[in-house]
Amino acid sequence: MLDRSGNRLTQWICDAVAAEKDSLAPYRDRIMMSMGAVTVPVLVPFIINHLLQERLLLALSLCVVELCILANTLALWRGRPAPVPHALLLVPFVAGMSAAVVLQGMPGVLWNYPVIVYCYFALNRRVAIFCSLALLLHASLLALLFIDPTLALRLFGTLLLTIVMINIVLNVISDLHRSLARQALTDPLTGAFNRRVLDDALQAIAARARRRPLEASLLLIDIDHFKRVNDELGHDRGDRVLQALVRIVAARTRAGDRLFRWGGEEFVLLLEETSLAGALQVAEDLRHAVGSADLLPGRRITVSIGVGQYRPGATPDDWLREADSALYQAKAAGRDRVVAASSASSAMGDAPPAQSKEKV
Repeated sequence: MLDRSGNRLTQWICDAVAAEKDSLAPYRDRIMMSMGAVTVPVLVPFIINHLLQERLLLALSLCVVELCILANTLALWRGRPAPVPHALLLVPFVAGMSAAVVLQGMPGVLWNYPVIVYCYFALNRRVAIFCSLALLLHASLLALLFIDPTLALRLFGTLLLTIVMINIVLNVISDLHRSLARQALTDPLTGAFNRRVLDDALQAIAARARRRPLEASLLLIDIDHFKRVNDELGHDRGDRVLQALVRIVAARTRAGDRLFRWGGEEFVLLLEETSLAGALQVAEDLRHAVGSADLLPGRRITVSIGVGQYRPGATPDDWLREADSALYQAKAAGRDRVVAASSASSAMGDAPPAQSKEKV
Protein backbone atom coordinates (compact mmCIF):
# COMPACT_ATOMS: atom_id res chain seq x y z
CA MET A 1 0.00 0.00 0.00
CA LEU A 2 2.80 2.41 0.96
CA ASP A 3 4.74 1.52 -2.19
CA ARG A 4 1.66 2.19 -4.32
CA SER A 5 1.05 5.55 -2.63
CA GLY A 6 4.70 6.46 -3.09
CA ASN A 7 4.54 5.57 -6.76
CA ARG A 8 1.43 7.71 -7.22
CA LEU A 9 3.08 10.65 -5.49
CA THR A 10 6.18 10.24 -7.65
CA GLN A 11 4.05 10.12 -10.80
CA TRP A 12 2.10 13.18 -9.66
CA ILE A 13 5.32 15.14 -9.18
CA CYS A 14 6.67 13.99 -12.56
CA ASP A 15 3.43 15.04 -14.24
CA ALA A 16 3.56 18.41 -12.55
CA VAL A 17 7.08 19.29 -13.68
CA ALA A 18 6.89 17.76 -17.17
CA ALA A 19 7.10 20.46 -19.84
CA GLU A 20 4.52 18.70 -22.03
CA LYS A 21 2.03 18.92 -19.16
CA ASP A 22 1.78 22.70 -19.58
CA SER A 23 -1.77 22.50 -20.91
CA LEU A 24 -2.31 26.27 -20.52
CA ALA A 25 0.50 27.14 -22.95
CA PRO A 26 -1.71 27.41 -26.08
CA TYR A 27 -4.07 29.76 -24.25
CA ARG A 28 -1.55 31.81 -22.24
CA ASP A 29 -1.84 35.02 -24.27
CA ARG A 30 -5.63 34.96 -24.06
CA ILE A 31 -5.48 34.29 -20.30
CA MET A 32 -3.01 37.13 -19.73
CA MET A 33 -5.10 39.54 -21.77
CA SER A 34 -8.20 38.69 -19.73
CA MET A 35 -6.30 38.91 -16.45
CA GLY A 36 -4.87 42.27 -17.46
CA ALA A 37 -8.29 43.65 -18.32
CA VAL A 38 -9.44 42.76 -14.80
CA THR A 39 -6.26 43.60 -12.88
CA VAL A 40 -5.67 47.10 -14.27
CA PRO A 41 -8.89 48.67 -12.90
CA VAL A 42 -8.68 46.65 -9.64
CA LEU A 43 -5.23 48.01 -8.75
CA VAL A 44 -6.14 51.69 -9.27
CA PRO A 45 -7.94 52.14 -5.89
CA PHE A 46 -4.98 50.57 -4.06
CA ILE A 47 -2.53 52.95 -5.76
CA ILE A 48 -4.69 55.95 -4.84
CA ASN A 49 -5.02 54.74 -1.25
CA HIS A 50 -1.24 54.27 -0.85
CA LEU A 51 -0.64 57.77 -2.26
CA LEU A 52 -3.14 59.28 0.16
CA GLN A 53 -1.52 57.41 3.05
CA GLU A 54 1.91 58.56 1.82
CA ARG A 55 3.14 55.00 1.34
CA LEU A 56 5.12 56.02 -1.70
CA LEU A 57 7.14 52.81 -2.04
CA LEU A 58 4.00 50.70 -2.21
CA ALA A 59 2.34 53.12 -4.61
CA LEU A 60 5.43 53.09 -6.84
CA SER A 61 5.57 49.30 -6.89
CA LEU A 62 1.91 49.03 -7.85
CA CYS A 63 2.33 51.73 -10.50
CA VAL A 64 5.15 49.76 -12.12
CA VAL A 65 3.04 46.62 -12.05
CA GLU A 66 0.04 48.54 -13.41
CA LEU A 67 1.97 50.05 -16.32
CA CYS A 68 3.60 46.72 -17.25
CA ILE A 69 0.28 44.86 -17.18
CA LEU A 70 -1.37 47.63 -19.20
CA ALA A 71 1.39 47.54 -21.83
CA ASN A 72 1.17 43.75 -22.12
CA THR A 73 -2.63 43.76 -22.29
CA LEU A 74 -2.72 46.38 -25.06
CA ALA A 75 -0.03 44.54 -27.04
CA LEU A 76 -1.83 41.18 -26.76
CA TRP A 77 -5.15 42.83 -27.69
CA ARG A 78 -3.49 44.12 -30.87
CA GLY A 79 -2.09 40.67 -31.64
CA ARG A 80 1.50 41.56 -30.79
CA PRO A 81 3.93 39.86 -28.36
CA ALA A 82 3.90 41.12 -24.78
CA PRO A 83 6.70 43.73 -24.42
CA VAL A 84 7.35 42.86 -20.76
CA PRO A 85 8.17 39.19 -20.00
CA HIS A 86 5.56 37.77 -17.65
CA ALA A 87 8.25 36.44 -15.31
CA LEU A 88 9.78 39.92 -15.01
CA LEU A 89 6.51 41.22 -13.56
CA LEU A 90 7.22 39.14 -10.47
CA VAL A 91 10.01 41.55 -9.50
CA PRO A 92 7.78 44.57 -8.73
CA PHE A 93 5.10 42.19 -7.42
CA VAL A 94 7.46 40.68 -4.85
CA ALA A 95 9.06 44.03 -4.02
CA GLY A 96 5.71 45.67 -3.33
CA MET A 97 4.45 42.65 -1.41
CA SER A 98 7.58 42.60 0.77
CA ALA A 99 7.26 46.32 1.49
CA ALA A 100 3.57 45.86 2.33
CA VAL A 101 4.40 43.13 4.85
CA VAL A 102 7.00 45.34 6.53
CA LEU A 103 4.84 48.48 6.57
CA GLN A 104 1.32 47.07 6.94
CA GLY A 105 1.70 43.61 8.41
CA MET A 106 -1.20 41.26 7.70
CA PRO A 107 -2.69 43.19 4.71
CA GLY A 108 0.60 42.76 2.87
CA VAL A 109 0.57 39.01 3.50
CA LEU A 110 -2.71 38.58 1.63
CA TRP A 111 -1.12 39.60 -1.70
CA ASN A 112 0.84 36.34 -1.76
CA TYR A 113 -2.22 34.34 -2.78
CA PRO A 114 -3.07 36.16 -6.07
CA VAL A 115 0.65 36.38 -6.92
CA ILE A 116 1.02 32.60 -6.61
CA VAL A 117 -2.04 32.08 -8.80
CA TYR A 118 -0.53 34.56 -11.28
CA CYS A 119 2.61 32.37 -11.48
CA TYR A 120 0.67 29.38 -12.78
CA PHE A 121 -1.30 31.41 -15.32
CA ALA A 122 1.63 33.44 -16.62
CA LEU A 123 4.61 31.08 -16.51
CA ASN A 124 5.63 27.67 -17.76
CA ARG A 125 4.45 25.00 -15.32
CA ARG A 126 7.94 24.02 -14.24
CA VAL A 127 9.00 27.65 -13.70
CA ALA A 128 5.73 28.40 -11.89
CA ILE A 129 6.37 25.59 -9.39
CA PHE A 130 9.84 26.92 -8.66
CA CYS A 131 8.62 30.53 -8.30
CA SER A 132 5.64 29.60 -6.13
CA LEU A 133 7.80 27.58 -3.75
CA ALA A 134 10.27 30.48 -3.57
CA LEU A 135 7.38 32.84 -2.75
CA LEU A 136 6.17 30.39 -0.11
CA LEU A 137 9.51 30.49 1.70
CA HIS A 138 9.95 34.25 1.21
CA ALA A 139 6.50 35.15 2.54
CA SER A 140 6.79 32.79 5.50
CA LEU A 141 10.18 34.25 6.44
CA LEU A 142 8.83 37.83 6.23
CA ALA A 143 5.88 36.90 8.43
CA LEU A 144 8.23 35.24 10.91
CA LEU A 145 10.50 38.29 11.12
CA PHE A 146 8.01 41.17 10.95
CA ILE A 147 4.63 39.88 12.14
CA ASP A 148 4.25 36.76 14.27
CA PRO A 149 5.78 33.24 14.32
CA THR A 150 2.33 31.66 14.70
CA LEU A 151 1.09 33.54 11.65
CA ALA A 152 4.19 32.49 9.72
CA LEU A 153 3.40 28.84 10.36
CA ARG A 154 -0.23 29.27 9.29
CA LEU A 155 0.81 31.24 6.24
CA PHE A 156 3.25 28.49 5.24
CA GLY A 157 0.53 25.83 5.56
CA THR A 158 -2.16 27.74 3.67
CA LEU A 159 0.16 28.84 0.86
CA LEU A 160 1.49 25.29 0.49
CA LEU A 161 -2.07 23.97 0.36
CA THR A 162 -2.89 26.57 -2.30
CA ILE A 163 0.08 25.46 -4.41
CA VAL A 164 -0.88 21.79 -4.09
CA MET A 165 -4.52 22.48 -5.03
CA ILE A 166 -3.52 24.53 -8.07
CA ASN A 167 -1.29 21.71 -9.30
CA ILE A 168 -4.01 19.12 -8.73
CA VAL A 169 -6.42 21.18 -10.83
CA LEU A 170 -3.82 21.68 -13.57
CA ASN A 171 -3.08 17.94 -13.63
CA VAL A 172 -6.78 17.23 -14.09
CA ILE A 173 -6.93 19.81 -16.89
CA SER A 174 -3.88 18.21 -18.52
CA ASP A 175 -5.47 14.76 -18.35
CA LEU A 176 -8.70 16.08 -19.89
CA HIS A 177 -6.73 17.92 -22.56
CA ARG A 178 -4.80 14.76 -23.43
CA SER A 179 -8.00 12.68 -23.45
CA LEU A 180 -9.75 15.09 -25.82
CA ALA A 181 -6.71 15.17 -28.08
CA ARG A 182 -6.62 11.36 -28.15
CA GLN A 183 -10.32 11.22 -29.03
CA ALA A 184 -9.78 13.70 -31.85
CA LEU A 185 -6.81 11.79 -33.28
CA THR A 186 -7.61 8.11 -32.76
CA ASP A 187 -10.22 5.56 -33.68
CA PRO A 188 -12.29 4.91 -30.52
CA LEU A 189 -12.67 1.16 -31.16
CA THR A 190 -9.10 0.15 -31.93
CA GLY A 191 -6.95 3.02 -30.66
CA ALA A 192 -5.26 3.34 -34.05
CA PHE A 193 -4.86 6.83 -35.51
CA ASN A 194 -7.78 8.02 -37.63
CA ARG A 195 -8.00 9.02 -41.29
CA ARG A 196 -7.43 12.72 -40.61
CA VAL A 197 -4.10 12.01 -38.90
CA LEU A 198 -3.12 9.75 -41.82
CA ASP A 199 -3.78 12.55 -44.32
CA ASP A 200 -1.62 14.94 -42.27
CA ALA A 201 1.19 12.38 -41.93
CA LEU A 202 1.30 11.65 -45.67
CA GLN A 203 1.24 15.36 -46.51
CA ALA A 204 4.14 15.92 -44.10
CA ILE A 205 6.20 13.16 -45.76
CA ALA A 206 5.48 14.59 -49.22
CA ALA A 207 6.57 18.04 -48.01
CA ARG A 208 9.83 16.69 -46.55
CA ALA A 209 10.50 14.72 -49.74
CA ARG A 210 10.47 17.98 -51.71
CA ARG A 211 13.39 19.22 -49.59
CA ARG A 212 15.53 16.07 -49.40
CA PRO A 213 15.46 12.46 -50.62
CA LEU A 214 13.81 10.01 -48.25
CA GLU A 215 12.55 6.45 -48.03
CA ALA A 216 9.10 5.64 -46.73
CA SER A 217 6.68 2.79 -47.25
CA LEU A 218 3.13 2.08 -46.31
CA LEU A 219 1.23 -1.16 -45.84
CA LEU A 220 -2.46 -1.28 -46.69
CA ILE A 221 -3.81 -4.16 -44.57
CA ASP A 222 -7.21 -5.72 -45.15
CA ILE A 223 -8.79 -8.55 -43.14
CA ASP A 224 -9.90 -11.32 -45.48
CA HIS A 225 -13.62 -12.20 -45.55
CA PHE A 226 -14.29 -9.83 -42.66
CA LYS A 227 -17.89 -9.28 -43.78
CA ARG A 228 -18.56 -13.00 -43.22
CA VAL A 229 -17.27 -12.71 -39.65
CA ASN A 230 -19.72 -9.88 -38.94
CA ASP A 231 -22.62 -11.58 -40.72
CA GLU A 232 -22.12 -15.04 -39.22
CA LEU A 233 -20.73 -14.27 -35.75
CA GLY A 234 -21.93 -10.75 -35.07
CA HIS A 235 -20.30 -7.33 -34.97
CA ASP A 236 -19.06 -7.87 -31.42
CA ARG A 237 -16.79 -10.69 -32.61
CA GLY A 238 -15.75 -8.56 -35.56
CA ASP A 239 -14.78 -5.72 -33.23
CA ARG A 240 -12.62 -8.13 -31.21
CA VAL A 241 -10.81 -9.19 -34.37
CA LEU A 242 -10.07 -5.56 -35.25
CA GLN A 243 -8.72 -4.89 -31.76
CA ALA A 244 -6.62 -8.06 -31.81
CA LEU A 245 -5.13 -7.10 -35.19
CA VAL A 246 -4.06 -3.71 -33.81
CA ARG A 247 -2.39 -5.43 -30.84
CA ILE A 248 -0.49 -7.78 -33.16
CA VAL A 249 0.73 -4.90 -35.30
CA ALA A 250 1.77 -2.87 -32.24
CA ALA A 251 3.76 -5.81 -30.88
CA ARG A 252 5.69 -6.39 -34.10
CA THR A 253 6.56 -2.87 -35.27
CA ARG A 254 9.00 -0.16 -34.24
CA ALA A 255 8.17 2.67 -31.86
CA GLY A 256 8.17 5.22 -34.69
CA ASP A 257 5.86 3.23 -36.98
CA ARG A 258 2.27 4.45 -37.01
CA LEU A 259 -0.94 2.50 -37.60
CA PHE A 260 -4.08 4.18 -38.97
CA ARG A 261 -7.58 2.85 -39.44
CA TRP A 262 -8.36 3.67 -43.04
CA GLY A 263 -11.94 2.45 -42.96
CA GLY A 264 -13.91 -0.65 -41.96
CA GLU A 265 -11.47 -3.55 -41.77
CA GLU A 266 -8.65 -1.73 -43.60
CA PHE A 267 -5.61 -0.30 -41.87
CA VAL A 268 -2.56 1.62 -43.06
CA LEU A 269 0.82 1.05 -41.44
CA LEU A 270 3.23 3.89 -42.18
CA LEU A 271 6.91 2.94 -42.11
CA GLU A 272 9.28 5.90 -42.36
CA GLU A 273 12.94 5.42 -43.21
CA THR A 274 12.05 2.00 -44.63
CA SER A 275 12.92 0.59 -48.05
CA LEU A 276 10.57 -1.51 -50.12
CA ALA A 277 12.47 -4.66 -49.19
CA GLY A 278 12.19 -3.81 -45.49
CA ALA A 279 8.48 -3.05 -45.83
CA LEU A 280 7.87 -6.37 -47.58
CA GLN A 281 9.62 -8.17 -44.74
CA VAL A 282 7.44 -6.39 -42.17
CA ALA A 283 4.32 -7.19 -44.20
CA GLU A 284 5.19 -10.88 -44.44
CA ASP A 285 5.90 -11.01 -40.72
CA LEU A 286 2.52 -9.45 -39.94
CA ARG A 287 0.69 -11.71 -42.38
CA HIS A 288 2.21 -14.79 -40.78
CA ALA A 289 1.57 -13.51 -37.23
CA VAL A 290 -2.12 -12.85 -37.93
CA GLY A 291 -2.62 -16.15 -39.74
CA SER A 292 -1.08 -18.15 -36.91
CA ALA A 293 -2.87 -16.29 -34.10
CA ASP A 294 -6.02 -17.75 -32.57
CA LEU A 295 -8.18 -14.66 -33.07
CA LEU A 296 -11.45 -16.59 -33.31
CA PRO A 297 -11.87 -20.13 -31.94
CA GLY A 298 -12.28 -22.60 -34.79
CA ARG A 299 -11.84 -19.96 -37.47
CA ARG A 300 -8.59 -18.85 -39.10
CA ILE A 301 -8.30 -15.14 -39.73
CA THR A 302 -5.94 -13.93 -42.45
CA VAL A 303 -4.95 -10.60 -43.98
CA SER A 304 -4.00 -9.40 -47.43
CA ILE A 305 -1.47 -6.59 -47.65
CA GLY A 306 -0.58 -4.14 -50.39
CA VAL A 307 2.80 -2.45 -50.04
CA GLY A 308 3.55 0.94 -51.53
CA GLN A 309 6.93 2.68 -51.65
CA TYR A 310 6.94 6.48 -51.80
CA ARG A 311 8.03 7.78 -55.20
CA PRO A 312 9.54 11.28 -55.54
CA GLY A 313 6.93 13.69 -56.80
CA ALA A 314 3.98 11.43 -55.95
CA THR A 315 1.03 12.87 -54.07
CA PRO A 316 -0.40 11.12 -50.99
CA ASP A 317 -3.39 10.07 -53.09
CA ASP A 318 -1.08 8.52 -55.68
CA TRP A 319 0.78 6.66 -52.96
CA LEU A 320 -2.41 5.28 -51.42
CA ARG A 321 -3.85 4.44 -54.82
CA GLU A 322 -0.79 2.33 -55.71
CA ALA A 323 -0.94 0.47 -52.38
CA ASP A 324 -4.67 -0.09 -52.85
CA SER A 325 -4.04 -1.48 -56.34
CA ALA A 326 -1.47 -3.87 -54.87
CA LEU A 327 -3.96 -4.91 -52.19
CA TYR A 328 -6.56 -5.61 -54.89
CA GLN A 329 -4.04 -7.82 -56.67
CA ALA A 330 -3.41 -9.70 -53.41
CA LYS A 331 -7.15 -10.27 -53.01
CA ALA A 332 -7.54 -11.35 -56.61
CA ALA A 333 -4.59 -13.74 -56.32
CA GLY A 334 -6.19 -15.66 -53.48
CA ARG A 335 -5.88 -13.52 -50.32
CA ASP A 336 -3.57 -14.19 -47.36
CA ARG A 337 -0.63 -12.75 -49.22
CA VAL A 338 1.53 -9.65 -49.75
CA VAL A 339 1.88 -7.75 -53.03
CA ALA A 340 4.16 -4.78 -53.71
CA ALA A 341 2.83 -1.91 -55.80
CA SER A 342 5.97 -1.93 -57.95
CA SER A 343 5.40 -5.58 -58.89
CA ALA A 344 1.69 -6.04 -58.47
CA SER A 345 1.71 -8.93 -60.90
CA SER A 346 3.78 -11.14 -58.58
CA ALA A 347 2.05 -12.15 -55.37
CA MET A 348 3.77 -13.54 -52.30
CA GLY A 349 2.31 -16.14 -49.97
CA ASP A 350 0.92 -19.61 -50.13
CA ALA A 351 -2.86 -19.18 -50.32
CA PRO A 352 -4.85 -21.03 -52.99
CA PRO A 353 -5.93 -19.31 -56.20
CA ALA A 354 -8.70 -16.74 -55.89
CA GLN A 355 -12.27 -17.86 -56.42
CA SER A 356 -13.58 -14.32 -56.80
CA LYS A 357 -12.20 -10.85 -57.40
CA GLU A 358 -14.66 -9.35 -54.93
CA LYS A 359 -12.90 -7.44 -52.10
CA VAL A 360 -14.60 -8.73 -48.95
